[in-house]
Amino acid sequence: MLPAELTQILARLRDRAHHMPPTQLQQVLAREWGADWRRRFAYFNATPLAAASIGQVHRARLPDGRELAIKVQYPGVRESIDADVDNVATLLRVSGALPKELDLAPMLAEAKRQLREEADYLREGEQLRLFGTLLADSPHYVVPTLEPEFTTDRVLAMSFVEGIPIESLGASTQDVRDGAMRSLIALVLRELFEFRLMQTDPNFANYRFQPATGRLVLLDFGATRTVGEDTAVGYRRLLEAGLAGDRDAVRDAAVAAGFLGEAAVTRHRPLVDRMIDVILVELTRDAAFDFGDRAFVGALRDQGMAMAADRETWHIPPIDTLFVQRKISGTALLAARLGARVDARSMLVEQFGRMTAQAEM
Repeated sequence: MLPAELTQILARLRDRAHHMPPTQLQQVLAREWGADWRRRFAYFNATPLAAASIGQVHRARLPDGRELAIKVQYPGVRESIDADVDNVATLLRVSGALPKELDLAPMLAEAKRQLREEADYLREGEQLRLFGTLLADSPHYVVPTLEPEFTTDRVLAMSFVEGIPIESLGASTQDVRDGAMRSLIALVLRELFEFRLMQTDPNFANYRFQPATGRLVLLDFGATRTVGEDTAVGYRRLLEAGLAGDRDAVRDAAVAAGFLGEAAVTRHRPLVDRMIDVILVELTRDAAFDFGDRAFVGALRDQGMAMAADRETWHIPPIDTLFVQRKISGTALLAARLGARVDARSMLVEQFGRMTAQAEM
């Protein structure tokens, strides 16, 4: 929705994350761990493995030989959250990207709350440990182990897990790409429908891959949030209607779940139905879905842009849905990036079948 010029500025800011100078890093860790913190390590690399907008990650080794990944939060990040979100809201208003009638206040308030949670590393450590428990029975995922001795509200310590960037799988075989994305999609379904707990940040850097085992390494649980029952039920009804190829049921479920506003359906029913038909063709096809084939996206974009021109019908979905959809859309984007082919329809049918069987027990 943003003008191209503003998008380019924000992209440059995102890509230019700088790490802390050694002196500042020393000050931060001395404050969190005490002045003699280095004596507790056999090795600590002051050059970060990665640097992002909230913190940077270092590799370290304990005297007993255990390798750790240690995330250190930048000073002042937590204190700047409210001002940063307000500045983004100002950019949106000044740019005219959004109609004045849209009430952004609830969304901005939730963004601030979410970012405060992401900046609380004690909370993230709890989520890390919880996901390790939830996925302990699955051979497809690796979750680092929390190291509570070195974890504070601004430093997060965990076991270091080897892996390659997941986006580098673009050069791998089709089977490897398909398998990795099948595991990730299965995880999203379990988060939404079984755990009712979802890590909602789909940043590619949050996933790594182990070629030798075929397992996904899951990183960064700061954006984990519970999924409300209404949200999960809304997604299930929408997807089950899609699997059945029932256009009317899809439309009704989309409105009930808050994906579509009543005004958009009333004023643009033919456009809405054409978009649903495009999606149903893909969802009801008895074959693996080729995420790399983006031909259908153009058709959806054309219909969507025609609807978007009528700004009076713009609609903000429920906050919970926005965060869940962020994860789903980001997962689909990664699948497209890798050109993966996954029988998502069969996965949905299997997921809902399991849920029905469990409910009947």
